[in-house]
Amino acid sequence: MRAGLVFGVIATGSVIVLAGCGTGANAPPEQVQPGPTQAASPIPPVTNPRDVAALARRPCELLTSQQAKGFGLDLPSRQYDAALGDVGCEWTTITRERETIRTVSISTFTNNPTLEVAYGKRQALPFFELTEISGYPAIVTRTNADIASCDIDVKAAERQSVTVIYDSKELNNNPQQSCEVGKQVAAAVLMNLPLKS
Repeated sequence: MRAGLVFGVIATGSVIVLAGCGTGANAPPEQVQPGPTQAASPIPPVTNPRDVAALARRPCELLTSQQAKGFGLDLPSRQYDAALGDVGCEWTTITRERETIRTVSISTFTNNPTLEVAYGKRQALPFFELTEISGYPAIVTRTNADIASCDIDVKAAERQSVTVIYDSKELNNNPQQSCEVGKQVAAAVLMNLPLKS
């Protein structure tokens, strides 16, 4: 055991001596290995940005009354507190029996890489689509293949986005159709955002 300890000390001392050999004035320049190149983002840049922040505190103005009625939503809408101090807006359609059959929720994000985060979670989802809505990058997802509920995230400007969630019990026989209607709602919302100056 003592011989092993001595050998370990000698080996360690040799490493220290070797490490100290190249520290003089004539030492060769340090070789820096190039790091891995950062992959380009799959989310394309926005070329005609819109100002989400302008309506972030008034999300119920992101759909006009006429647009809401056109999508079969009951009025008035309801503003609610969302995560991290943000507010969202919700429209519903309720039957005479007080059963909710359709809901649209809109949330805004004014300093968040929403689409990049959503893209990173794509493997865990039964449905994922990277697309464009009215010329803006968008991600369309569904968390349950059997339910007519669709999330649409649209990047309106750098680190600014809008999320539209469209739910409809009427589409339970064709759940994927909820995404098609949700995209139409998201397109209307985008056009109600002012252009950034």
